[in-house]
Amino acid sequence: SRHERGQLDRVVRTGAACGVHLVVRGVALPDDPTVTRVVAGPDGAHVGGPPGLPVRLDPPPPATLVTETCREVAVRVNAGPAPIPFTDLLPPPERMWGEDSATGLTAPIGEGPHGRPVLLSLGDYPPHALIGGPSGTGKTNLIFAWIGALAARYSPAELEFYLLDFKEGVSFARFAQGRRDPSWLPHMRLVGINVNTDREFGLALLRFLAEELRRRADAAKKHEVTKLAELRAVDPTGHWPRIVAVVDEFQMLLAGRDVVAREAADLLEDLARRGRSQGIHLVLASQDVRGIEALWGRPALVAQFTLRIALPKALRILAERNDAAQSLPRHHAVVNAESGLVEGNQVARIPSASDWETWSDLQHRLWRMRPQDAAPARLFDGDAIPRLAEAPDFRALTAPEQGHPRTPVALLGEIIDVQARSAALRLPRAPGRNLAVLGTRVDEACAVLDAAARSLARQHRPGTARFSIACLDPDADPVARSLYEDLADDAAWYDEETVAELTAETADGLDAPGTPGTPHYLLLFAVDAAAGALAARIGRRTGLEQLRRILHDGPERRTHVLAWWRGVARMRADLGGPAARTDQIGAWVALDAHGGELGSSLYPGTGGPDWYPRPWRGLYFDRAVHRTGQVIIPYGPSR
Repeated sequence: SRHERGQLDRVVRTGAACGVHLVVRGVALPDDPTVTRVVAGPDGAHVGGPPGLPVRLDPPPPATLVTETCREVAVRVNAGPAPIPFTDLLPPPERMWGEDSATGLTAPIGEGPHGRPVLLSLGDYPPHALIGGPSGTGKTNLIFAWIGALAARYSPAELEFYLLDFKEGVSFARFAQGRRDPSWLPHMRLVGINVNTDREFGLALLRFLAEELRRRADAAKKHEVTKLAELRAVDPTGHWPRIVAVVDEFQMLLAGRDVVAREAADLLEDLARRGRSQGIHLVLASQDVRGIEALWGRPALVAQFTLRIALPKALRILAERNDAAQSLPRHHAVVNAESGLVEGNQVARIPSASDWETWSDLQHRLWRMRPQDAAPARLFDGDAIPRLAEAPDFRALTAPEQGHPRTPVALLGEIIDVQARSAALRLPRAPGRNLAVLGTRVDEACAVLDAAARSLARQHRPGTARFSIACLDPDADPVARSLYEDLADDAAWYDEETVAELTAETADGLDAPGTPGTPHYLLLFAVDAAAGALAARIGRRTGLEQLRRILHDGPERRTHVLAWWRGVARMRADLGGPAARTDQIGAWVALDAHGGELGSSLYPGTGGPDWYPRPWRGLYFDRAVHRTGQVIIPYGPSR
């Protein structure tokens, strides 16, 4: 058209000065000093106006060279510009920790097309963020960059992080104290890694945040305010930092149709809806489209995540007709604070923040600035086995100066929760205060009984408690022997030939008048293996009948049984058969026993607990304390 012709002539006249050059064939161009003509004919080519400079043309390049060159150019174009330096996101050293989080959190995540920083905000609006992108598009790097930009601006008194990573890997472990690097990010309160098989830990984090939300809501109600900024204004001495909880591959938490998924979805929805006013912000990330689709069945939940961050080729993060992420080059992201609508798109170039050296420089600087009373973040590694000697609850146990502990406590393993608490079995003088460990896994069963015995021994001065150890499985002998040797003079050893003497002596002792002065703990390793030895009659009762009496009457006489049965059916047989009552077993730890095997006699309701065994995990239930079972991790070997 005439208009297009005029625009083309304009480019001819002024384009070269602006860096725009034309290479044209078959289109007439006006004469201009900037135009050089090449005329090719049968007799050769001429450059310039007639007669022109004759030239000899090179042969055409091989087709393979053309293909390779195009591929290389395409790779460079798709890679996009190199990421900006991570230091561009950070304030000058003298301004670090200078921001106030009362009304929200704001930090740059990268550079926009025109060189201006692209800011991410969390506050009353937008309150929560959703991050998506396929594997390899930089999701972990983006999280590092965002955490670093925030941590450099807000002090630990203004901001706390809770981080959970459901995929396998340890990249987030560097936020916590480690053997390689003793530093930690002062803002980080929790780091959970390798939790892809421990969905209960994700649920524990949501429960913890729900309890914190309740605490803040109660404080706000007390001071007659509604928002965090108002609460901080009327209660300046309180500790009210903003909390950012990041859950990577969150769809693992919502997978399945079990009780964990249902409770997690309910807690997420409540936290997303009410957390904004109390300064609790959720950041959910996923590389799989199924992770995002797990939210779409709950529109009220999705609506709360108004901040959307889409990495290259991300699906279902932005609005349905917003395909801006499909053409993004590497190191870029679409940032959208309008629930993914096209009008809210901003493109940011993300810096490289996740490599060790880049992150370490910032973390060491902030670590040196930490408050004197700062403590390292709690690191939960689903692949690690905790040690009893390192458990805070074990270290807190002491023996009284005189007399007996008011209520002895047996520690069984570490609860899968935020505070690293121990699963504790209280052993008062009350019916049913015995423990059954159920399953065939020798190492795990021995670990539970070993931890229980050592924690009980720590609460008694030498000579003030009895420990009777009966080992009836050769595979358990090393652990039982080690325990026997460490308990020294307070322990007695029994085997298959002498276990009947133990039950007879203990049962007879229950008839003695008065209250026994010395607690007696029977630690029975694979007690079901002694069924033959206990079947013999000693006096008026068989050994099994004596064991049942000890279970029934012993706890009120300070005599408690902590026994391992290698199957639920075997325990029922020892207790008197399938119809036998199990009231005398007040607490149990199920290892490789399925929930259906436990049944209603051991667990409230019908059908047993929703429990599927997995390595080095147990389900702990105390009928005097729990409504549902607790998943625990047995403590590792003591030696």
